[in-house]
Amino acid sequence: MSTLLIPWLALSLGGGDGKLELLNVRATYGHLGAKRSAAGGIMPGDIAYFSFDIKNLKTDKSGQASYSIAVEVRDAKGELLYELKPQNFVARNFFGGNLLPCSSFLDIPPDAKPGVVAWKIIVKDRMSGAEASLDGQGKVMPKDFGLVQVGTFADAAGRVPVAPVGVVGGNLYVHFAAVGFGRDSKTKQPDLTASLRILDEQGKPTTSAPLKGQVKSDIPEQAKVIPMQFGLTMNREGRFTIEVTAQCQHCGKTATVTIPVRVLAAE
Repeated sequence: MSTLLIPWLALSLGGGDGKLELLNVRATYGHLGAKRSAAGGIMPGDIAYFSFDIKNLKTDKSGQASYSIAVEVRDAKGELLYELKPQNFVARNFFGGNLLPCSSFLDIPPDAKPGVVAWKIIVKDRMSGAEASLDGQGKVMPKDFGLVQVGTFADAAGRVPVAPVGVVGGNLYVHFAAVGFGRDSKTKQPDLTASLRILDEQGKPTTSAPLKGQVKSDIPEQAKVIPMQFGLTMNREGRFTIEVTAQCQHCGKTATVTIPVRVLAAE
């Protein structure tokens, strides 16, 4: 397993008069992504993204804070699976307030063993010496067909993650990947179909037919994860639900993921 901590700098940091706290921890579909349910666990080959807020970091006269974050992941027996030693960060208070939003992710290998894991995050304010931590449990699911690595991006290459919120006229790319798929016994190729439909606030499709795609050739035999994407233009304001469905023709299984999306009028 590997992990990376991404501090959301320059958003709303300040204060320092109260107790150091870690708040609002939540799992998300990618960095800055929509909140996802932790029920049922996470599949091998997926990336576990989670976000949280650091409250009351001490700042200097220029509004800068200095802190470190460490991560531990243990199995059901308490044995250490992964450890990230304290990583140092700095952040600057531009907009006031006393919260620093942070994001982290943990890669789940395609061959990860199923079972319960426990995680712990330790944050230290390097200016005041105060520490705070939060912990929780997760579950790695048995291998199966499913959709993983779901996220929303501003670009087709998937280099610029964005929240599922945009303005009329903007573009949104939905990235996802299939795992646990079958292959043809002779060609060794998968046969996957994927579709995307958008539902309005009343749950009605916005188009008469969904977007569709297929993957059935040029996939290396050793590949265990097949990335896919759909690109969208946000042409009207409102609240919507994006529904992505994939089906494996060889194993006969289907998987679906939904993401809430909000489109705002440009000002």
